[in-house]
Amino acid sequence: MVDLKKYPHLVDPWSYASLKLGFDRAFEVIANDEHFIGLALRRIKLVDEGLPDEISASTEDEVFSFWLSLLSLKAAGSVYLLNRVVDAEVDRISRFLEDEDDLVGVARALGVRVEVRSISFPWVVVNGRVVRRVLDFAVPVQDFLRCAAGSKLEELRLVNNFVKGGYVFLDRRRLVKLLAEASRRVMVEKLKVEAPQTPLFERLVEEVRALEVREATGFDEELLPECVKQIIARSTARRLSDEEVYVLLTFLSSIGAPREYVSRLLVETGLADRDRAGVIAESLSKVRGYTPFKCEELEARGICDCTEDLVKEYTSRVRRRRARRRS
Repeated sequence: MVDLKKYPHLVDPWSYASLKLGFDRAFEVIANDEHFIGLALRRIKLVDEGLPDEISASTEDEVFSFWLSLLSLKAAGSVYLLNRVVDAEVDRISRFLEDEDDLVGVARALGVRVEVRSISFPWVVVNGRVVRRVLDFAVPVQDFLRCAAGSKLEELRLVNNFVKGGYVFLDRRRLVKLLAEASRRVMVEKLKVEAPQTPLFERLVEEVRALEVREATGFDEELLPECVKQIIARSTARRLSDEEVYVLLTFLSSIGAPREYVSRLLVETGLADRDRAGVIAESLSKVRGYTPFKCEELEARGICDCTEDLVKEYTSRVRRRRARRRS
């Protein structure tokens, strides 16, 4: 049986609350409980440190704190924080999946058909001997494509996997990555459920908004110079040039952008997979002395036609915003 304490995203909060409390719209009661509201806020704040692998003794604590945190972020319109929390939750789920004894059961709960069906084929030659590769899981192509859609992981591109007879054959490591991406899709899809309307939930939403404002005083994606936004936008249509990558990364390093944001951006722009993005972001946070090209060079290289130093432009925008808030 799937452990819902590890995988709370598999549960609909409204149905689960009604099942536990025995009446319709019981989630409204949960969303007005100080205990669960406090757990949800704590869960959001833990994203900076990384969500711990320790799980609550109570399934209800895990399920309700999980959904209250995500629904409050959605209700607050905190897109940046919501993305960070979703990323952190998916990372935590991935760690649980790595040690999961019943991957097929978790897959079934996610609506992904997985069969334990081994296939082996010659892979490499070592010291004159042929080493065969063994793949133990088979996923229908349709399910694989649905789960991997939107993922920028090279390992989850169909062309990079073994396909035979309408199935994609995977080893355990790749199946874990596929189920993590499936979890992300399920999580985002279920966020369409109704948000509760209670005084304590509304208070949580306001606290989330305040938390976002506090974070924004150090970094705000909306204040990025247009040149930087253009570079990011181009990544959705084509691979960025080395010069564009240099400008983007040196700029983010110069303004001290949060590691979590840099890591997510590296994945979204296709510059690194999720595993390497965190390492690169950590290294970038320690780099000093590199700065983006000056405006003349940016224009000459056809990157953009800015009229002000990119770092100065960003810091000027931050100062103007702070001045407006004080007035």
